[in-house]
Amino acid sequence: MTDLQPLRILVVDDKQEMRDLLCDVLCERGYAVYAAGDGEEALSVLSGQSCELIISDIRMPSMDGVTLLERVKAERGFTPFVILITAFGDINDTVRLIDRGAYDYLIKPFKTEQLLITVKRAERELAMRRRVAELEERLEPGTAHRELVGRSAAMARVMTLIDKTAPAEGGVLIEGETGTGKELVARAIHRASPRRAGPFVAVNCAALPEGLLESELFGHARGAFTGATQEKTGLFLEAHGGTLFLDEIGEMSPALQAKLLRALQERQVRPVGGTRQQDFDVRVLAATNRKLLEEAREGRFREDIYYRIATFHIEIPPLRRRREDIPALLQEFTARHPCRGKVVDFEPEALRALMDYSWPGNVRELQNVIERCCYLCDKGIVRLADLPPEILRDLRPAESFAWPDARALAEVERDYIRHVLRRCGGNKVQAAEILGINRKTIQRKLGDESL
Repeated sequence: MTDLQPLRILVVDDKQEMRDLLCDVLCERGYAVYAAGDGEEALSVLSGQSCELIISDIRMPSMDGVTLLERVKAERGFTPFVILITAFGDINDTVRLIDRGAYDYLIKPFKTEQLLITVKRAERELAMRRRVAELEERLEPGTAHRELVGRSAAMARVMTLIDKTAPAEGGVLIEGETGTGKELVARAIHRASPRRAGPFVAVNCAALPEGLLESELFGHARGAFTGATQEKTGLFLEAHGGTLFLDEIGEMSPALQAKLLRALQERQVRPVGGTRQQDFDVRVLAATNRKLLEEAREGRFREDIYYRIATFHIEIPPLRRRREDIPALLQEFTARHPCRGKVVDFEPEALRALMDYSWPGNVRELQNVIERCCYLCDKGIVRLADLPPEILRDLRPAESFAWPDARALAEVERDYIRHVLRRCGGNKVQAAEILGINRKTIQRKLGDESL
């Protein structure tokens, strides 16, 4: 919601007459109004259209207003606000719903003035919350980078580029392997930009088929295609006054690239099946795991789109090129997962294995590994045996193994098995993981001999 974009309100009531009346009153005051006949239909509307305010009757068939409130609060945190419509006899129960997350209530029958006063108050509070969030961003130092962890020179360059590009209006192309944190960088740019009070809207271009992605970006008119029972606002308009993040833009089809180029050039979109253009004011950030300039030069991506979205370019290094950040990331992720109150530490061998691993899944893989280890470890100590098999298989011994000359292969094999077992503290299961054999094979090759 910005000065140019009206408050979006969803009216939910099973009685057509009441629903139409509320919609008419609110539309006359300039609000963008959507309608649903019960809670199930309301959730369907919300899945395709964000709304800041819901006005819902409590008593409805299928899903009532109470269940709708619980679902909205469970899935959407503090927004949207929910105003409940209740009969006089339900007033005590309705008041209790305020404690469960409802913003306010109206008692039937109510006057139009009461409805508009309540809606206006909600609108002012929503604006105030957005303003408070903006001030907190300005007053708290380093908040733009708060989700980015790392002291390496490579990450320092990324953070410097975030600070330098944030005040601008030109597009930013963020490149990096899967799992490096491209969306985190995009959010950091948004938080540090003059658009921080506006919405940050993200869409994964690889996750949707072409037809659906076009509807998501530009919106669609009612009846534009089978199943389009309601008008839908596209993400360009949802992000009005803020930032639109196009993740995996390299996967976008050539036909849709052409439509995107036109929208970026004209700063206007026309919904699918619509007849009029609509202005938007957004800054576009894009991300890809490809080398997009090479793709453009080889004809797999439109070069004119590339230069539109890549006024600035930020490349995020893979984790294997900034291993010095791993200890700080470990500290961050273990703090984020308190593991039922345990204080988690890493034994030296486990830490060394994590530092040596190539991390093909980058920071996202590290985060998953740490969460696993936090819950599987004993007494708050992560040991080598707690690490996943793929890390153990890549483990290199801390001490070099001397390959003797003129020895039978079987003897060399036994010596190496003994060497790995020593490094694993005698743990045959762990040694078997590293050697790529099973525990019984170790037992068979060494017999009953001790280390």
